[in-house]
Parts: sequence; C-alpha cells; structure tokens
Amino acid sequence: GGEVDLIRAEVEALADATEPESVTPESVTPDSVDVAAVPPFKQFPIGALPEPIRSFVAEGARAIGCDPAFVALPLLSGLASAIGTTCQITLKRGWSEPAILWTAIVGESGTAKSPALELALRPIRKRQRDAMKQHEKATKAHDDALAMHERDLGGWKKGTSDAPPPIKPEAPVADRCWTDDATTEALAPILLDSPRGLLMIRDELAGWFNFDRYAGGKGGGDVAKWLEMFGGREMVIDRKGSGTLYVPRASVSIAGGIQPATLRRALG
Repeated sequence: GGEVDLIRAEVEALADATEPESVTPESVTPDSVDVAAVPPFKQFPIGALPEPIRSFVAEGARAIGCDPAFVALPLLSGLASAIGTTCQITLKRGWSEPAILWTAIVGESGTAKSPALELALRPIRKRQRDAMKQHEKATKAHDDALAMHERDLGGWKKGTSDAPPPIKPEAPVADRCWTDDATTEALAPILLDSPRGLLMIRDELAGWFNFDRYAGGKGGGDVAKWLEMFGGREMVIDRKGSGTLYVPRASVSIAGGIQPATLRRALG
C-alpha cells in the first residue's frame, strides 16, 4: 500500500508541475498572443523566366486581365511535364530531382482561373489532339493487319509446314500528354505506356484532394502513391482480378485551380 501511495503522489506532483496556467479571456491581449507577421505580397518574378515564355506570360495575363501567376504557374507545370523523365537536376552527389511540378492557381470564382489555365496549356492540348488522330489511323491499320494475321494463322493451322506461326501484330499505344483522371488505379496503366510522364489538368483541384475515395475512407494509400509520383519513383499497383502493375518511374506534374475556402478545408 505504501508503494502505491508513493507512486500516486509522484504522478500528482508531475501533473501539477506540467499543468498549464489557466487562461481567461480577460488575460488574452493583442500583445500577449504570438501571431506570425504576414509577409508582404510579392509579384510573380516574370523577369526570371526566359524568352519567349516571359513575353507569353506577360501578354497573356494582360489580355485576360488576370495576375501573371495565373498563366505562369500552369505553364511551368506543362513545361515540366514536357521534360518529364528525360533528365534530372543533380543537387549534389547522390541527390537528384526530376522535372515534376505541382502548381495551383488559388483565386475566388470569377478571377479568370479557367481562361488562364486554358491559355497556358493550349499547346499541350493541341499536341494531345494530334496524337489521338495519329492513334486513330494506327488503330485502323492495326485492324487490317490483325485480319491478315487471322487469315495467315488459319492457313498455317491447316498446313503441314514446320515454319513458326505468323506473329500477331501488336496493338498501337496512344501517345499521352495529359489526363484529368485523378485515381491512381486509372493512372498506372497510362504511366506504364508513358515512360516520359504525364500532366494532370484539373480545372477544379477540389476533387483531387479527395484521396479517401479508394482507400477505405482513410486516404493513406493514395497519398503514398501520389508522393511516389511527385518524386518520379517506382510505383506498384495491385488490382483485384487484373494482376499487378509495375511502373519503373511514375512521373506526374499537376496544374489546376482552386478557391481559397476550398483549399482551406482541404488542408485542414
């Protein structure tokens, strides 16, 4: 009994020593609250951009009537996705970083976020349209080649030749520049066929922040996958019924817009 009383006394003494002083509304004054000073606003450093990007950003912002950052930020993400995994910057021995940028235009509704995003990424969208037209032609040619393969394979099966069977033509793969699907399961097969990387464009980034849709309500799985894509690291996706997908270098840059209140709720 004596040991228990001694331990209880020590715990109570420790609690008394660590208990914070009571704070009443009357004791809180502006001078007693430690509030970090808000740094002064700084314009986006357009002068740091090389030509012709500098003029494009300045003239585009002037034509739309928006802040230059609204054009510059998505443009930087688009440029990073164009570089992709082709090269990295070496900061020091053993430490290299890929060309992957996540940027967000933060502004209220009606501040021209969408027009600025569309202007900055218009060349990437055009490249994707051209690539899909080429893919459509390649798909038609593949259908013809597949029909000829079936014909040749039927003849080979009926014959007695020792020659190997005709080789089945491989299906063409579309050249992907960007996507708007934010689920990691949908991104994995696209990244597997796009070793250079991708750009994810989200006019409203609020949906992208909703990581808990496919992670049992916790969101930990998707967060880990997105961190892998931010670092250009390898990614493994285990899918029920369709096996495992392994992406050696998952590279995804992000460009989008979001309203301040929505961003505040997403960040907690």
